[in-house]
Amino acid sequence: MHNYRMRVMKKRKKNDPMIPRQTASSAAMIPRPAPISLIAFTLFLLVVGILAVAAHDRNSIYKTHVSLWENVAKTAPNKRRAHENYGQALSSAGRYSDALREFKTVLALRDDGSVPLRDLYREIGVVYFRVEMYDDAITAWQTGLRHAPYDPSLLNNLSIVFMQKGRFDEAATAAQTALAADPNMPQALNTMGQVYLIKKEYSKAAEFFLKALEREPDAAARYWNLALALEQSGQYAKALPYATRYIAMEADPAARQRAVQFIEYLKKRTGS
Repeated sequence: MHNYRMRVMKKRKKNDPMIPRQTASSAAMIPRPAPISLIAFTLFLLVVGILAVAAHDRNSIYKTHVSLWENVAKTAPNKRRAHENYGQALSSAGRYSDALREFKTVLALRDDGSVPLRDLYREIGVVYFRVEMYDDAITAWQTGLRHAPYDPSLLNNLSIVFMQKGRFDEAATAAQTALAADPNMPQALNTMGQVYLIKKEYSKAAEFFLKALEREPDAAARYWNLALALEQSGQYAKALPYATRYIAMEADPAARQRAVQFIEYLKKRTGS
């Protein structure tokens, strides 16, 4: 069984250092994608969920133009919410140092109750994660948990960054605690699948990926993760329909092409 290089679950920002760049294949004729190590395979899956739950999504604020929130912050310099919103917009635009400056401004201002500290530290952790300052991301998210001890998204983020650091036992504990707080959270179910994938418990990984898919059926990534876990466990026939569904949902042409190669490989293994 093989692992596959498919960092395609979320469209990356051009300057986002969290997501590795794609590499072109060096072979002229490739029946399937080149294998990579299981841990490397799992780390690309970390991209799937981290930004989906890491930042506090409030009315699609990340899509708002930076200049708008800059003007708001200038006209309300003593308002925490204005600086937090500006920081979120800067983070979304890849201006991480500027985003941290705004988040630190929020902390320096009088607490007016407009910005929950768990959300602020969640956003600070996102910035650190994006620039690969993982220890600082851990510190930020752990600080957030002091203000909201059972926040499932903070716990799930910690699980992901622990995996990035190779601290797999801590990753498993954090993901399990996130699921105890919210058993139906698709991102945490996906993370547990990643934990079991690292442990080479492929059938259990597939079980969690399936649960994540059932709770988030409109997310193409869920179909791909499940297909790969089933392939790892040797269940090629079961993997095929999920990989096919992924292609039907994925818009990225390069991602679709790699998925086509994967499907061709599965068909060869099943004799279809």
